[in-house]
Amino acid sequence: MPTYILHGGETSRPSEDNKNFFKEMTNLDTDDIKILCVYFSREKNIWQEKLEQDKSYFSEANPTKNLSFTMADDDPEAFKNQIKDCDVVYMRGGDTELILNRLKKIENFKELLQDKKIVSGSSAGACALSKYYHTGTIETDAKIGLNVLDMKIFVHYSDDKKEELEKLQKIGEDLPIYKVEEEKFVVINK
Repeated sequence: MPTYILHGGETSRPSEDNKNFFKEMTNLDTDDIKILCVYFSREKNIWQEKLEQDKSYFSEANPTKNLSFTMADDDPEAFKNQIKDCDVVYMRGGDTELILNRLKKIENFKELLQDKKIVSGSSAGACALSKYYHTGTIETDAKIGLNVLDMKIFVHYSDDKKEELEKLQKIGEDLPIYKVEEEKFVVINK
């Protein structure tokens, strides 16, 4: 079973919390780590740019590790093989509906993740992994994710979002709610 690392959003801000997030994703017993970077929450024309950013963030946080990076392929079969061949699956934030639409095309996605060491999502990536989620914007209601994790998550959380939190509490069954502020993360060991 993997360790899940869920980030509240804004991974590109320079902060100690974000540095610790990238370090936590490579907290493995080996120095050679294969990272699959998933940008399905973004338009394809900026995937390479995001990969270069993330390479920098991971490398700065882990200067002693030998990290290799693969950008997720939007072909479902190729993507499934990439998942099988990596140690870490990292799903960066962006548009939650976009990532959900792309991941719903992956047959047995939840099962594919079960033998991974680390599965991580930031903002939209964290929402996709959850059963129910709220993105922190007033204009949206709580929504349904892929149910990889039987929980609710509120990303971009802050104490002034009580009304939005109530929307998340009311949706579906009574499940644990993770309120994750921007630049913060939670670690869930299943």
